Amino acid sequence: MQDDPFPRDFVAKIQPSHSTDQKVYGHNPEHTEWVTCKFHRSKWFVNHPRKAFLSPDQKLLVTTYEQDKHIVGRTPSKEVERYTELEGIVDAVVPGDRFTYDYEYMSRREVAKEIEDSVHRQLTIYDRLRERGIDITVIPAFLGWEDWHFERCRPLLEINRSVAFDTTQINSKYDKQEQLDSLDEVISPSHIFVNGTVAPSHLRLMPKSVVAFSGKVSILKEIRDTDGVHHRDRLSESIEKRITEINHWQSKLAQF
Repeated sequence: MQDDPFPRDFVAKIQPSHSTDQKVYGHNPEHTEWVTCKFHRSKWFVNHPRKAFLSPDQKLLVTTYEQDKHIVGRTPSKEVERYTELEGIVDAVVPGDRFTYDYEYMSRREVAKEIEDSVHRQLTIYDRLRERGIDITVIPAFLGWEDWHFERCRPLLEINRSVAFDTTQINSKYDKQEQLDSLDEVISPSHIFVNGTVAPSHLRLMPKSVVAFSGKVSILKEIRDTDGVHHRDRLSESIEKRITEINHWQSKLAQF
């Protein structure tokens, strides 16, 4: 396993048991060097050989960006046990997401506690994996939407200066831009992986520290024909236009 792997460009969200995902993304390093699945679905990789979905040149990222029903009650010990089972299969993990919140109704103190609980969980998981000598890269999940939220996450830089940020609950591209710009300015991470954004117009607004993004539905729609059949050979065009947008800052620099 390479030192400190971090995703680049498009990361395909998968349900490894689904035939469509197997057909489109399985054994397809040309278009999807990285694929990602949620923690509760990672059991599939425990029960099946790695080669059942992934080619030797593909990499697997497991995240804990999940619905509350999956993460409430999950302990660091349960996560560490799963990652131990996945050693040699998974390349990187985003652990310990416990940020279940409704910001419209939570006080500043409640938000701070949610963030601190998640930070503690992530540090605990990282330490336990190191104690066991588990060779998996840990990518910390930075939480919140305001400057002070990101400051509360600063201890996570002890794990890795390349971080992950979840955008699945942010609909506005301008809100995404504002929050990612804030994260970039406050923390100055080496790289950012953005979970849950593939819209080209959204990717265009992201800071240059964003080097990877994940999604699924829009991509599958674009490569599906009128009969409902997905065509793997259509992936190149769909993915490349998004990579162009996420690197839009380079074209702006070239104008000067």
